[in-house]
Amino acid sequence: MDSQEIIERESRYGRTAGILGILGVLAVLLPSLAGLASDFNSFALDEYAERIVAFDTSRGEVFASQLLQGVGLLLFAAPLLYLFQAAMYRSTSVRRSLAGLTVIGPVLYAIAMILLYVAYDSAASTFLDGAPAGVDINQFAEDTLTGTTAYQAFISLQLGAALALVFSVVYTSLQAMRVGLLTRFMGTLGMAVGIGFIIFGPVGPLALGLYILAISLLIAGWWRGPLPPAWTTGEAVPWLKPGEQPPAAEEEPASPEDFEGSGREIQTQGSDGDGAGDANPPHLEQGGPRRKRKRRQRS
Repeated sequence: MDSQEIIERESRYGRTAGILGILGVLAVLLPSLAGLASDFNSFALDEYAERIVAFDTSRGEVFASQLLQGVGLLLFAAPLLYLFQAAMYRSTSVRRSLAGLTVIGPVLYAIAMILLYVAYDSAASTFLDGAPAGVDINQFAEDTLTGTTAYQAFISLQLGAALALVFSVVYTSLQAMRVGLLTRFMGTLGMAVGIGFIIFGPVGPLALGLYILAISLLIAGWWRGPLPPAWTTGEAVPWLKPGEQPPAAEEEPASPEDFEGSGREIQTQGSDGDGAGDANPPHLEQGGPRRKRKRRQRS
């Protein structure tokens, strides 16, 4: 695929991928902004009994929250895959086989969000029937929840989804920066956000959402500011290393139209006006050496 075909392809699909990414970010943030399932989310993750009771009283809101976040995470695949392919078409060093991770990670996360709802729904029925006498209520709630098949599947999928998503974000940001599709700042930020998705706890998903929003605006053509040159050339335009000088521009060969004149031989006259001057001065004769002419001294 040549550079012109790359540009045409990206102009055809860029707006759609960017819009899907923006919608995905809004879907992930909407439950928190709208206060959906606020009672359920107000309890810590290790407060199993309180969370199950809160789940039972707000099943509808919890389902809507999980569904919206699952769909939002699923839509993250659009800008990630688009950016990966844009880097792939500009460099042979990008491994095509890894493109699937940009889709697998969001898809697994979307499925995991639904499985978590199913796990709480199954645990609530058992827990609300009453705990055996002499058993710690919170421990009983934990055992009830974590013992469900849906919860065990959720844990496995969540781990796989996290690894796939982190690797795809880090790798895509790195390769996009190397070919000049992302600035050094944006590329480094993407790698930090990808790693921080696991390390920084609740802040990680928020940072990832904001990063997806930024690259979605970029590929949709709504980014405020100039685009990196690699987007307009359809080729890799690597950033200069610190202290490296830009390559000198090649000079174009001169064309005959750049010169003026008729091309006729130059006739010169002697200094005394008698026409005895050289018809062809030595320095214009082909192959002749350049000679100095002595001045005549006036008496």
